[in-house]
Amino acid sequence: MLVEGMTLATLMDAMFKGPVTHRDAVRSITNALDDFAITPELGPIWHLRYLYEDNPGSFLVVDMEIATPTGTLSSRDVWLRLPV
Repeated sequence: MLVEGMTLATLMDAMFKGPVTHRDAVRSITNALDDFAITPELGPIWHLRYLYEDNPGSFLVVDMEIATPTGTLSSRDVWLRLPV
């Protein structure tokens, strides 16, 4: 799956269903992004945004998106694969 590629949303869904805490899953995903080849090409400047649960004061991350100078990509638009 990682060689052929998957969306950031798919990776997040798999990690959130795993035996690790939600917080550790988010941290692992964030740290691992540098290990993947990301499509579309983001360029040198981009920022990972966390989207939180819709409860006041909640810090539970439910999604991520990537902001670039040319626009914002949802987790479903970001394709991850292992570099070859």
